[in-house]
Amino acid sequence: MNNDEAIEFTNNIFDLIKKARTISHLEIIPDKLEIPGKNRMNIDLYPKIEFAISPDEIRKLMDDKILDNDHKFVPEITSKLADPLTKLLYAIAWKNGDLKKLKHIIKGIVDSEDKNSEQDDALVFYQFGKYLTKVSGEPIIDQHVIRAFAIYKSTDFEEIETLRQMKTLNKTHKLIIKQYKDWLISKELTEDLRIVKDYTYHIDKLLFATGKAIKLSG
Repeated sequence: MNNDEAIEFTNNIFDLIKKARTISHLEIIPDKLEIPGKNRMNIDLYPKIEFAISPDEIRKLMDDKILDNDHKFVPEITSKLADPLTKLLYAIAWKNGDLKKLKHIIKGIVDSEDKNSEQDDALVFYQFGKYLTKVSGEPIIDQHVIRAFAIYKSTDFEEIETLRQMKTLNKTHKLIIKQYKDWLISKELTEDLRIVKDYTYHIDKLLFATGKAIKLSG
């Protein structure tokens, strides 16, 4: 699709989101606007997370010498793991080279208590940590979600072209991320929707599909 079509498509998505009063209203939007299945979030790969992690639980891991003061696993961690599920998940993170990413998620969990906290790198993982606390107003974000929201807010045609090519989030996107979080709790959304538990997850999932559908390849 060209830029005009991408703008119209995105605006139509947001118009429907703003009218939604239930999760069911959100869930029918992809079919209503014919978002290709390849652009939608695969719930087999990313099933909804029902648990929450609190800052107190992180502090307990630090007290138990599982995590150090930099929110990283202590070097001798593998000798302390007893639960087989924990061992398997640690092994997957190790094999994929993702252990260093966990500290950003952990920092997001801890910083959820401080509304003025900021971070300049690994913003997707940091915000994911905040989401895991299940504190109201802390969504999941990624390049696709923010691309969709930024195009919805933009009036600059050249900027829209750039946004459609965006591949990663960095500190230059901190303002639009904040604006997205503010929008999610604003009166642009119906009160009926805003009182539904974890409603932001369903909006994130929808905007993931939107941003992926309008992304320029290459």
